[in-house]
Amino acid sequence: MDDSRILVVEDSKFFNSIVSKAVRERVGAEVVSAFSLAETMNAVSDGGSRFGLALVDLVLPDAPNGEAVNWLQDQGIPCIVFTGVFSEDLRERLLAEHVIDYVVKETPSSLNYLVDLVGRLYRNRNTKVLVVDDSRTARRYTADLLRSYQFQVFEAENGEAGLGVLAETPDIRLVITDYNMPGMDGVEMVKRMRATHDQDRLAIIGVSSGGGNALSAKFIKFGANDFINKPFLREEFFCRVMQNVRVLDMVERLTEMATKDALTGIHNRRFFFEAGETLFASAKRDQVALTAAMIDVDFFKKVNDTYGHDGGDAVLKRVAALLRSLCRQTDVVARFGGEEFAILAVNMDDGAVHPFFDKLRAALESEEIVHAGRRIPVTASFGVCHGVGTSLETMLKTADEMLYRAKQNGRNRVEVA
Repeated sequence: MDDSRILVVEDSKFFNSIVSKAVRERVGAEVVSAFSLAETMNAVSDGGSRFGLALVDLVLPDAPNGEAVNWLQDQGIPCIVFTGVFSEDLRERLLAEHVIDYVVKETPSSLNYLVDLVGRLYRNRNTKVLVVDDSRTARRYTADLLRSYQFQVFEAENGEAGLGVLAETPDIRLVITDYNMPGMDGVEMVKRMRATHDQDRLAIIGVSSGGGNALSAKFIKFGANDFINKPFLREEFFCRVMQNVRVLDMVERLTEMATKDALTGIHNRRFFFEAGETLFASAKRDQVALTAAMIDVDFFKKVNDTYGHDGGDAVLKRVAALLRSLCRQTDVVARFGGEEFAILAVNMDDGAVHPFFDKLRAALESEEIVHAGRRIPVTASFGVCHGVGTSLETMLKTADEMLYRAKQNGRNRVEVA
């Protein structure tokens, strides 16, 4: 069932419009507005796809005491509350009603916080979290909190089971583990998890009702990212979880910036050489074939001169996308710079090399690239080195020589050494 829609419930048309627009632009979700409890009920029961989240004003003309929040919660729709007033009593009441969070309408930064929170919750839907605790009650409580934050949650009743779940689901990004468990305590499990998952790929939060600062230091010393004492406030738990996931996202973005080409989105020259050296060593050790190819878009300067740099960028993006889609998942495809691309493939049969790269050449030649209403014809020349040379650099040099030969022989062709 599609539950990607967001319901914004706010009686101020101005504020409702601002929130709806900001969420729509930053999150890309479908947003429906309601200005009263009655309109909220109608929107939920209109027969369309359900709402995955509601942003709700606490005070409405026909629901002055938060009745809209209560009704939406009864319908199973997670809520973020925004309010113009705040007190400790109100905070306790909202948390008791299990709202995801509350936002006080004070400054423009409040709106930014709200929209960032919505974006985070939607990203959480693709984020896997593992809860490890031998207490079924404690484990279920933590798991339910995480599900309310939209995470995909896995559970394990002890350290051994936790390691098993992580082995079966290696893309888990966050582990929350108790310390005192039979057979293997939380710290030992963390040590073993760190043997296969670095801190930039997996965040781990230790929890315990005893041990204090000494246990916190022990967890972190052996690989945990954070530690929370039980019993914890829901707000503290929420903030710690979000902070750790946000750090993982930041590291992932920085890694992408360092290894991906900004224009085309495929790997860049730096990544090609880093991955290439590993593939070369592996091919040399296992005595399997390695194939390096250099590709150059023909007459690219003429493309820029005729269709402008925007047209040239459109060509490079399409060439990159086509090369990536037609190559195998295990092949390394990168933009070397300018109009030059490179491919590195392992274990390609001798007889398949020329047909494979000629298929790429033909696909580029027949590709329909349209920019600003004008069709841009594109061809490319391919230079290929097949086999394992003395080094990756010598293979690329040979591929480059074959590329030069392809250009000398008329372009839009494949030359293989």
